Formats: sequence, structure tokens, C-alpha cells
Amino acid sequence: MKLVSGLALAAALALCACSPAEEPAAPPPTPVAEAPAPAADTQPGLSWGTASNGEGIALLLSDAAGVPVLRLGCIRNPALMTLDIEGFTPIGSEERLTVGLDDTLFVFVADSTAAGPGVKAQADISTDFLDRLESATAISAVYGTQELGPHMPPPAGVAAGFAAECRRAVSVS
Repeated sequence: MKLVSGLALAAALALCACSPAEEPAAPPPTPVAEAPAPAADTQPGLSWGTASNGEGIALLLSDAAGVPVLRLGCIRNPALMTLDIEGFTPIGSEERLTVGLDDTLFVFVADSTAAGPGVKAQADISTDFLDRLESATAISAVYGTQELGPHMPPPAGVAAGFAAECRRAVSVS
């Protein structure tokens, strides 16, 4: 009996010796840098500019033919921001036209009865909006299910000039 149990023990030891060695643990995966979010894109043929008159200043995003796609204005007496988006269709039950500057949203009140093409809206002049406009990387607008953008914001110098005129409109009203 002792011989059988001794043989069994020897066989078990031999089997253990033949089993493959444990493989070393795999090194932790190397962290992969996240791809940057795609930048906002101004569609080819769109450009920014300004226009002014005795009532205030407007910041215009125009197509290749010079037709305004978006018109953001600051008027005096009373000091207000105005917004016209000619590609939107007025909706009688929709009063909210939202402008996004990066991830920050600003609400304008739409006038669905205003004459002319597109949707016209207004809001109080917001220094927060003006500050963000000067440093934004994207601008967009939403009205009901209609969307514009995101697009690249106006160039820094254009945005700064517009913001300065808007702040002046508030100070003289």
C-alpha cells in the first residue's frame, strides 16, 4: 500500500512539474490620448462682417453671394440685442430662439409675426454673452427643430469691435 501511495505521490509531482508555468500578467494597457473634438466649421463660402447705422451695429454671417444667414445686432434706445436668421421658418407657438456659444446657451424671444423672411428675435444685452462671444470656438442657433451651425465664431477683432459697440449701446441708453 505504501508503494502505491508513494507511486501516486511521485506521479502527481511529475504532473505538476510538467504543467506549464503561469504566464506573467500582461502589462496594463497604455492610455490612449482622446482625440480632440472636431472643431466647429464655417461652411465654405460663409464669412463674418459688421454693418452699422445710427441705431446700432450688426454682426453678419453671410453666404458666398453676400446674403445674411445670421444677423446679430445691438440697438440703442432701448438697448437690445436683435437676432435674425433668414433660413428659419417662423413657428406660431415657438417663442424661444436659443444661441449657443460653445456649451453656454442664451435665449432670445422670437416674434413669429415679424415681417420679412426668417425668424426675428430679441433679448436684453448681456455682458456674459458679449464676453463669451469674444472667446467662443463655436456658435450655433436652435429654433424648434431648426438648427444653424455650429459654425466658427467671428474673428477675434470683429467680435471685440461688435462687443465694444454693444457695451456702448447699454451705456448711452
